Amino acid sequence: MNPVVYEHPLNEKTRLLMRLELLFDQLSIHKDMTDDRNIQPFFSTLYSTIEVLERNDIRGTLAFYLDLLEKSMLRWSSHPDIHNDSLQKNLQETVKLQGQISKMSKACQILKEDKFLASLRQRFGIAGGTCDFDLPQFHFWRLKPLAERQDDIQAWLTILAPLQQALNFSMLFIRESAEFAERDAPNGFFQGSCADTVSLLRVKYDVDSGVFPTISGSNRRFAISFMRPDKSAVKTSVNDTIPFELATC
Repeated sequence: MNPVVYEHPLNEKTRLLMRLELLFDQLSIHKDMTDDRNIQPFFSTLYSTIEVLERNDIRGTLAFYLDLLEKSMLRWSSHPDIHNDSLQKNLQETVKLQGQISKMSKACQILKEDKFLASLRQRFGIAGGTCDFDLPQFHFWRLKPLAERQDDIQAWLTILAPLQQALNFSMLFIRESAEFAERDAPNGFFQGSCADTVSLLRVKYDVDSGVFPTISGSNRRFAISFMRPDKSAVKTSVNDTIPFELATC
């Protein structure tokens, strides 16, 4: 068996966190300036991250989940089977992150006002718009010693670090809030309901079965359809019963 997990957000808050999580993963992949091929995708991803932060209330979203996490840990602290030292450590981390995200808007403003980043941003929104004749200052930056370029990259990522820590902590809380349970999808279809507090569906199945799930729904009802990839029709329906595991987080 070759298990893989598909995830589907059921509300806008979780959808926003997952988009931002993807961007941070891409920044981490492309931050190594020893490979010049990372330069272009790093800056493209950095500008996408800034745009997401500008257009959304990420601070309010993270505050919402960190508050839920704090309340949950306070409830767990009275349970006799819970390791209290570990719980207290996580509780302290939650309180620290709550304090950090209060300064998040300032961090975004620092990146927006960075003169070098601001001078490049518009051209990165144009297909093929970052040629050397379009952005001579970018060409010059790429020719700087590796150590200097890496220092610049690290400085920008350090500004975003508190946000990333709060994001990772919140997503860990969401994902670990529910365990997987075995389910079957007759004719590749499964429909279910959940409490309105559920924000994320996680579907685990054997990818060697040659199918993939398409998931739709809201915070009360959802449907999972397993499909087969098809070169002519992109995807086709499945007539088999597909075993899988489901976590409603």
